[in-house]
Amino acid sequence: MAGVPRRVTIREVAVDSGLSIATVSRALTGSRPVGPEIAQRAQESAARLGYRTDSIGRSLRTQRTNTLGLVIPDIANPFFPSLVQAVERAARDQNLSVLIADAANDPGVEQAALRSLIDHRVDAVLISPSHLTASRAAITESMAAVPLVQIDRVIDNSLPYVRANQSRPVQQLVSHLRARGRRHFAFIAQPDTIATSFERESAFRELMTDVPLRVVSAETSAGSGRGAVRELMSRWPEIDAVICANDLLGVGALRELRTLGRAEVAVSGYDDTLIAEALGLTSVRQPVDELAVAAISAVLTPDMAATRRELECAVIFRESTG
Repeated sequence: MAGVPRRVTIREVAVDSGLSIATVSRALTGSRPVGPEIAQRAQESAARLGYRTDSIGRSLRTQRTNTLGLVIPDIANPFFPSLVQAVERAARDQNLSVLIADAANDPGVEQAALRSLIDHRVDAVLISPSHLTASRAAITESMAAVPLVQIDRVIDNSLPYVRANQSRPVQQLVSHLRARGRRHFAFIAQPDTIATSFERESAFRELMTDVPLRVVSAETSAGSGRGAVRELMSRWPEIDAVICANDLLGVGALRELRTLGRAEVAVSGYDDTLIAEALGLTSVRQPVDELAVAAISAVLTPDMAATRRELECAVIFRESTG
């Protein structure tokens, strides 16, 4: 095809360097040791000619592609781009590449993505499942073909995972707000098919056993957060603190409370995305870098199947909670 650069062959590197093809291959791939002068000759010729190693051929020989698959449930959720970046950084540190798939909050799309990644011969898969129950079949199917680790969202504790504790931050938020005189709490939840949201809501419910329970569900958007606040305030106007299952809901709650003239109500979010910092929203910071490093480490260890890691979050208090 016109305009497509010709690929330099290893034979040309061998001729240019005055070495055999086998020696050049050993020098450039590190499959067997060669002397430093020989290695330098081969590398200089390869650089001069613009030679690149054949990763496909190497993967056929080694049965490894040095590529991981990462399946996330929703790239539009501000938390997941930060997780993607963290996984890619951790993978680069181990000379691994990452193929990323967005499940669009659809278990059917998620299953197709997993099958596609396996067809591309990834060495392992990291997945944050999109659905608490409907994702199980695809994960079980995939584990028969490739090592798999759940990251962030965990739907099966019997399978390998790396996660953050979702309950303790909710406890810390309630304790902090109670110490500052807040008594009438509400929670804006996401669909309970989201594993992490289910855990956060469950923690809130457990803390409210001796007081009125005020919980409404919403979708993952700022607009849905605004609608949820209107519902809360119409049903329970005494509310003085609102804990939200993510930052988008928190942003919507902040805006609507100001519109309603109720800016004195404390609001917190979850995930500590950039928007939370920009708007002074108290939020929960998940350890994304540590999650990524732990997940990458897991797929590189022989005892990956035994991986059960739980890390801690940090509550970042800002102006929205006084």
